[in-house]
Amino acid sequence: MSLEAGDLVVVVGATVTSDGSTERHRILANVVDVGKADVFVREEGFNGRTFKISAERCAKVEEIVANPLAKVLTPRLGDLVMSVSERLGKVERKMGVLVEISDMPGRSRMARLLQGEKTEVAAFDSLIVLE
Repeated sequence: MSLEAGDLVVVVGATVTSDGSTERHRILANVVDVGKADVFVREEGFNGRTFKISAERCAKVEEIVANPLAKVLTPRLGDLVMSVSERLGKVERKMGVLVEISDMPGRSRMARLLQGEKTEVAAFDSLIVLE
């Protein structure tokens, strides 16, 4: 892979512990200059810093035509939806038909999902439409 100044890259790193577990780290950066095997990159963001790193630790991000102003599809009653939320470090998934939307003043909107013969409650803002 050939990198050039101005390319957008994902820079990868890792933390390895004595028990053998590995935690991956990733940041977005722009290539500033390219050397034989290393590159200077500037981290994305207002306070981004410039640093050198092996080009082998960089993955080029191809330009993707995306609409940065696209809105999330608002679920409606009868839609098949999925809720994904995190609680105590665990990811919780719920799926079902949206049968009730509760919008009480001063509180978060809640949704009731029908899953077969039982129902589950989820935060309305955690829903995406499946069908």
